[in-house]
Amino acid sequence: MGGDIIRSFPDALDLARKYRDCDVLVVFAVSGAGTRKLLETLTTYGQPLIFFNKIEKNRMYGHALYQQWYQMDAVKEFKEVDLVINNYDELIGKLKAHRAVKRLGESKVLCIGEPNEFFAGGLAARAAVNKFRPAIDYMSFQTFKEKLEEKSLKDTEIENVKNQFLDKAETISSEVDEETSLMSARFYVVLKELIDENGYEAVTANCLSGILDLIETTPCIAFQMLRDEGIPAVCEADIPQLVTTILLRYIADKPTFINDPVIVPDKNRVVVAHCTAPTKMNGFEKQPENYDAFLHHETKLGLAPSVKFSEGQKVTLAGVSHDFQEMIATEGEITRNTNYHICISQAELKVEDAQFLLDNFKGFHWVMVYGSWTAELKKACDLLDMNLVVSDKN
Repeated sequence: MGGDIIRSFPDALDLARKYRDCDVLVVFAVSGAGTRKLLETLTTYGQPLIFFNKIEKNRMYGHALYQQWYQMDAVKEFKEVDLVINNYDELIGKLKAHRAVKRLGESKVLCIGEPNEFFAGGLAARAAVNKFRPAIDYMSFQTFKEKLEEKSLKDTEIENVKNQFLDKAETISSEVDEETSLMSARFYVVLKELIDENGYEAVTANCLSGILDLIETTPCIAFQMLRDEGIPAVCEADIPQLVTTILLRYIADKPTFINDPVIVPDKNRVVVAHCTAPTKMNGFEKQPENYDAFLHHETKLGLAPSVKFSEGQKVTLAGVSHDFQEMIATEGEITRNTNYHICISQAELKVEDAQFLLDNFKGFHWVMVYGSWTAELKKACDLLDMNLVVSDKN
């Protein structure tokens, strides 16, 4: 859709119906004639708008004279209207933000078990649905256990998943055993069938609740594999960070790493750790990160990856408040893979203002993604009526 040349405001009025259902309308102005009236006409569409102005070294289009009117009128009045001058990367970034917001609102999510009370539980789930409009289906662990038990551990697909994970590992811990590995692989096979059968686009499970004794495994390798396939998979039924995960996954077009952040203010460092992480942190078509095979740190119930993150890699780290009013974010750089006695996928990040992060902490888990994405995240938060909290030093 697109490509129409609008020469007058009657032309703009006549095209309103055509563009009624578009996600974002990008307007490239090449003339100053009637620009302000055209702006007002296009604004009446009620669609998100991005006005793109190009001012070249030896040529200036007539509309450039009117860009201050864009800024004074629609851009300041409406958060879904933007003006971009010359910068194609900024234009693409704003489009990525719009895409992420759209995907969040259209997401069909499966939550296994109840939303975790530690992260505002059902209140957060209700608030997420009211504010962002995703569709969340629920399944009890009792029902999920029945589905697991319908699959024999001797199933060929389960064996293949187990072998695939272990064969790609650089090393395999001596604590890894055959039955635990097969049960972990079965979790992935059954969950993937549910996703395919029902069209789920994101999943979460209350996996650190007492219910683990019921199914006797964890979703660590299942969530790693799903994230590598492009499906947001969030630990511990943390509904607020499910929102952060979906936004960052579609802004960056990369899988994300939900983690427990430990802030070290005097060193301007943050240690991030969890017992699963995607390998395709660089992008779905890029070279995956290496990992070692261990068991889940706290329970030893499930097979889990210790992913080796790229040292020197720029990252974005963010976490939303449990009431979805604010999100904190920072950019940073991975300084080293650490080896603390904590969750097994872990790294140290260098940040500009760790004290600010500690003083303004939001949520519980945070979400990390490779690349610098705070500008795009800011736009997404604006569209969703959330305040993005960042340090002036960032």
